[in-house]
Amino acid sequence: MDRDEIVCNCMGVTAGEIQDAIEGGASTVEQVQEVTGAGTVCGGCLEEIQKMVEELA
Repeated sequence: MDRDEIVCNCMGVTAGEIQDAIEGGASTVEQVQEVTGAGTVCGGCLEEIQKMVEELA
């Protein structure tokens, strides 16, 4: 996935920002939400965030 690709449209959070959060210690979807705000509005990206957490954490 391209680091510049928007994962969370509601908050404008990119894959790179999520990757940085995971590499910085966020090991759950909830922790990624706290750090980035991704997935906190409509929740439509939660599945993608979960996938990234599983692959990168």
